[in-house]
Amino acid sequence: MTVLLLALMLFGCGAASSSGGSGGAVNLSPSVQNGNANQYNPYMHQSTPNLREATSDSADMLKKLGGGVPTIEGEAGHRPQWKCEIYPVVFGTATAPHEILVLLDFAAPQSEKVWQAVVEASRSLSPQQCKIVVFANSKEYYGTDLMGLAIWISHSRPGQAMPYLTYALGQWNKVKAEQKSTRGKAVPFQNEYDATAKNTDYPIHYAYFSHLRPPVPASQELSVAKYCYDAGNVNLYQAEQISKYYGIKNLPAVVVDGQHLSSVSAGSILKALQ
Repeated sequence: MTVLLLALMLFGCGAASSSGGSGGAVNLSPSVQNGNANQYNPYMHQSTPNLREATSDSADMLKKLGGGVPTIEGEAGHRPQWKCEIYPVVFGTATAPHEILVLLDFAAPQSEKVWQAVVEASRSLSPQQCKIVVFANSKEYYGTDLMGLAIWISHSRPGQAMPYLTYALGQWNKVKAEQKSTRGKAVPFQNEYDATAKNTDYPIHYAYFSHLRPPVPASQELSVAKYCYDAGNVNLYQAEQISKYYGIKNLPAVVVDGQHLSSVSAGSILKALQ
């Protein structure tokens, strides 16, 4: 436990993934030249770009009250794991120079394919050189809970978030397909029970509790589920901010060292890093 706490203090919540770089890791430069990289990294900056707009009336009122436009740091800073929520590192260390931002929409079927490309690229990366950070803004509300569990895993079960995301994105598409096959159509996943094919199925994120090592104890399931909802909503806000900052119109999307990729594959990700 002492070793784990020291590791978290040194590296924030971005502990290196157990599925980290392979022996054939590509050699990356020790720094990033693009000034748009790491702008939303709270481990490297005290504040992140705030694109929230206030009406003239709101701005006047805030000024009279001696306040300013709210920031994510100010609003989420009271939460113990807030840095993990606004910048969830699922691979590598939070202060690694290179950065891969993955913006998902669980409701978009292609998110699974984009994520598979990211996972493939990670096999050639060193956790000390590059980090992978995930955000989600799902058109269907249940995606918020699924992203929240990825955040919880990133700080409570270091090294297990990437396999979970692979599972969650795959299950989302699998359940949609099963619903279409058995019911003739798939329903929007607005809550966890919409995202089941049969009445006896466990919701996607509850089903994964037992896959974790150690598993989530039954006595903690409700508190973890509540955390997932709250953390997912904090992350959703940042997903919107980052999309606006990088001019991203549609999700899923990948931003490598500040560059929004027009086409995502393992090769294009690795090329953008070099």
